[in-house]
Amino acid sequence: MSVENSSRSMLARGLCVLRSFRPGEPELPFSEIARRAEMPKATAHRIIAELVKEGMLERGERGLRLGMGLFMLGARVPRQLMLRNIAVPYAKQLHRITRGSAFVFIADPTGPDAVLVDTVRRTHGPDHGPGHGLAMEEMRASDRAATRIFHAFGAEDDTVVRGRAVHRDAETARARHQGFAAVRGASGAVGVAAPVLTAAGAAAGALAVAGPRARLEVAMAAAHLKTACAAVSRAMQRDPELVTAS
Repeated sequence: MSVENSSRSMLARGLCVLRSFRPGEPELPFSEIARRAEMPKATAHRIIAELVKEGMLERGERGLRLGMGLFMLGARVPRQLMLRNIAVPYAKQLHRITRGSAFVFIADPTGPDAVLVDTVRRTHGPDHGPGHGLAMEEMRASDRAATRIFHAFGAEDDTVVRGRAVHRDAETARARHQGFAAVRGASGAVGVAAPVLTAAGAAAGALAVAGPRARLEVAMAAAHLKTACAAVSRAMQRDPELVTAS
């Protein structure tokens, strides 16, 4: 194996470790990271040690967590910075209007998945109490709703989205028709998301709100989301440097 191929292999494995973390999972045990990354524990141990050394991972009380170095690197991504600057004021307004948590997502360039950029949270209570569990469920529901949006608006073709085969199911087809997606979580939370569109009609990002089913009215939240996303889309389309997702 050449040095170049070896380097690429190690880089790919390191990225697999980092991508093991999902929304609402601040820490993961070592064994779970190795399992999700599909690599031997000895290999995972070496890669994790390097990532910790470089600040991409940190050791926590119950396992490993994404590190400040990774956050600082991600914060320099131009599209994330510009989209965040435009969208966060609207997320704050959505938080006030709906009284739910509001989220800003961008599309993962490697596939039709959601990447969380910023959050405006409602108060949930203690970090490890029942309210914390609902906060995590709200984040998961919003992430799933935003991912459904990226599936629905990622491309005009139903079969390929950013180089990956995607077959739209009834829910993603409905999201495209309605202009929003709603996902009900297992712990009484509901997440609603709508797309931020480029001039070509592809989703560069999404805004989402989430809250308890009993308090968050989906139709009202969807109407406010679509209005906010239309405003963010217009601002994006006036800035040619930001329209890069299509």
